[in-house]
Amino acid sequence: MLRLCVQLALIATVSSFSFQPLSLSACGNPTLRVSCPRACKPLASVRAQAPIRPTRQATSAIQMSVSQSEGVALEGAQQQKKINGILFDIDGTLFDSDPVHFEVFKELLAKEGINGGEPIDEHFFKTKICGRQNAVICKELFPEWDEDTSAQWSAAKEAKFREMAVGRLRAMDGLEEMMQWIDKTGLKKAAVTNAPRENAEFMLKVIDRLDWFDTLVIGDELERAKPDPLPYQTAMTRLGVQPSECLVVEDSPSGATAGVKAGCFTVGILTSQSEEVLKGVGCKMLIKDYKDKHLWKLLQNGESNN
Repeated sequence: MLRLCVQLALIATVSSFSFQPLSLSACGNPTLRVSCPRACKPLASVRAQAPIRPTRQATSAIQMSVSQSEGVALEGAQQQKKINGILFDIDGTLFDSDPVHFEVFKELLAKEGINGGEPIDEHFFKTKICGRQNAVICKELFPEWDEDTSAQWSAAKEAKFREMAVGRLRAMDGLEEMMQWIDKTGLKKAAVTNAPRENAEFMLKVIDRLDWFDTLVIGDELERAKPDPLPYQTAMTRLGVQPSECLVVEDSPSGATAGVKAGCFTVGILTSQSEEVLKGVGCKMLIKDYKDKHLWKLLQNGESNN
């Protein structure tokens, strides 16, 4: 550890004690000599040595990075002190459902002549589609369409998704164990999604959890959907919890941005996006699945405070 040697000059009188100037000892440590003018024995030299400790700000700036398979705890991860509510996205968060969505969009967008009629690639899907509201997607890809046309196309697309998803959706590893732990601890929980209600309920039925959540928030049913924080703010209002005591789990930049803007500790799950993308929008922890040891440490540290 670095030592800071500072030569100070201090002359003061406190309670009849006289403090003589500081001088540096031979080993480089500051030495303070104290004497008493009364009939008392001279005091021995008092060697003042103050170890340097990192400030709280410096500590919170330290990043702990581990392999993707073990998760990544990022800047500020240790600042979450209490967790009373967990807010989950659905698509790509409870399930790795993006491969099904990708297939549907490849087929339907090619029919509409997008990308020159060629099937879109994963980069197109991740940057222009993943996690975004249907209305926003249609407005960008089909600016000439009116709202009714966009709504009809979106409804047909979602019906195609449900058809293709039958038998293919599987809960993320460790999710069932986490849900059981949430039941045991009594934490409040919400599902918050940009998916249409019919899709959201369909997916939750697959894992028999439609009625498990305390509330289901649908972005399409609010004034603003993700990446606006309103869906998560709505969930917290319904649950009666504050951002400082909530954990958000998201897989997309749009959803993670909403969680961060809502003031919640946001965890990114690496199903569809890279570490760099999710860190870039403010996720404070990255996980591969719900077995991640850093996530469980965070949850269990907060358990005693509930």
